[in-house]
Amino acid sequence: MVTRDENELLTRAGPGTAMGDLIRQYWIPVVTSDEVTAGDRTKRVRLMGEDLVVFRTKSGQPGLMAEHCTHRQASLYFGRIEDSCLRCPYHGWAYALDGQCIDMPNQVAGSQFEDKVRHPAYPCRESGGVIWAYMGAEAEPPEMPDLEWCLVPADHLLVSKFFVECNWLQAMEGGIDPAHVSFLHAPLDTTSESQLRELDKAEAGFGLTMTMEKAPLLDTLDTDYGVLIAAGRRAGNGNRYWRITQFHMPFHTMPPIEVQYDPVYQAHIWVPSDDHNMINWCITWSATRPITESERTAMVNGLGIHILDYEPPTNQAYGDIRLRSNYGNDYHMDWEAHRTRAFFGVAGVGAQDRAIQETQGKIYDRTQETLGTADIGLVRVRRQLVNAALALREGTPAPGLDPASYRIRPASVMVPHEASWSDAARDDLVAEVTS
Repeated sequence: MVTRDENELLTRAGPGTAMGDLIRQYWIPVVTSDEVTAGDRTKRVRLMGEDLVVFRTKSGQPGLMAEHCTHRQASLYFGRIEDSCLRCPYHGWAYALDGQCIDMPNQVAGSQFEDKVRHPAYPCRESGGVIWAYMGAEAEPPEMPDLEWCLVPADHLLVSKFFVECNWLQAMEGGIDPAHVSFLHAPLDTTSESQLRELDKAEAGFGLTMTMEKAPLLDTLDTDYGVLIAAGRRAGNGNRYWRITQFHMPFHTMPPIEVQYDPVYQAHIWVPSDDHNMINWCITWSATRPITESERTAMVNGLGIHILDYEPPTNQAYGDIRLRSNYGNDYHMDWEAHRTRAFFGVAGVGAQDRAIQETQGKIYDRTQETLGTADIGLVRVRRQLVNAALALREGTPAPGLDPASYRIRPASVMVPHEASWSDAARDDLVAEVTS
C-alpha cells in the first residue's frame, strides 16, 4: 500500500522535489525537431514545473531556457533570435545557449556586469527527429540514449504527442497495466473478426489477446534499468501467451506487440509538464522496413495510440497539442456503442486511456486504492521509482543512464504453460541498434 508521503514523493516532480531531481537525471523530450525553425521564433513549453521557451538560433542550434528574463522578468517568448543567442526585447540583454549573459547594451560600457549573470538554460541534443533537454544539476549530461526508434530511418518512424490534464504517474501507470486491455479497449463481441481486425490495424496487437482469458497471470522481473512486466494468458494446446511490457526509468514504456505480426513496435514517454499536467509522447517504429502510407493512415485515425485531432492552436505552452475530445464533452462518448458494441464507448485506444486517466483526478490519492494480483507491475515500478529517488538524495547515481540500457524492445511469446517467459523472450527483448 502506498502511504501519503510516498504518494507525494511519486507524483510531485517540480523543482527541488525528490522525483523531480530523479527525472532530471535523464534526457527529456521537448518538441519534435520540425517544430522550431532556425532564426524564426520561439515556442513556449512547460516542463518539470518550469515555464520555458525553445528555439533555434540562426545557425540552427536548438536552445531551451527560462521564459522570463533574469533582468526584470520580461517574456523571452518575444525574444530576438540571433546567430548564437536569444536577446530580450525589453532592454536587449542577450543570452548564449548555456544561459550566460553575453551582452547588456543598457549598461555602462566596460562594466562587465554581464559576466556575473547566467540565465536558467538547459543543454539540448537532437535524436530521432526530437529535441531533447538535460535539466539536471550535473555539469556534464549523460550520453544520449541508444533508443532504437531514434536510430531508424525517418520513414520507419511515426512520432506524435498530446497534452493530458493529469499527473504524469497515473498516466504512465495506464501504460504499464497489462490487464486493462481485456476490458477498456475490448469490443463486447470478442468473436467479431471485423472488430478484432480493426483493433489490430490501428494498434498492431490487441486482436489475439481479446480472444483469450480476461484475467492474465502477472509476473515481473527487475532489470538494471527498470522492470519487465509480463502478462500470461492461457492459449490452448498446453500453451500460455505472454505479453511483455518494458519499463525504463524514469518514464519510458514499451507495450507488447502480437506474435503473428511483422514487428512494428510502440513506445511512450510520459513527461511531466507540471504536477497536474503531462505530455504523452507516442512512438511507432519498424527496425526493418518503412511504415507504409496505409499503415500511417490507420495509425492516426484515432483508433490507436496516435491522436492528432487537436483544438485550434494557442500561444500557451503545448497549446498546439490539446485534443478536441476532453472532459467537457465526455471525450466524445458514444453511449449507444457503450451499450451495444464496446466495453467502453469512447473510441480509440489513446482516447480511452486518457479519459480514464484524467477522470481519476489531477493527482489521485493512492492511499484510497485497493490493489490485487493484477497490479503487481505498477507496484514494482512505484517501488523502483521511490527507491531511486531516495537513493539519489543519498548520493547514489540514478539507474539506467548507460546508453546501452535503452537497447530494448517489448515482446510477445507463446510457450508451454510451465516454460519460462523470460528465457523464451530473451532475444526478442533486445533491440538491434545501429547508428
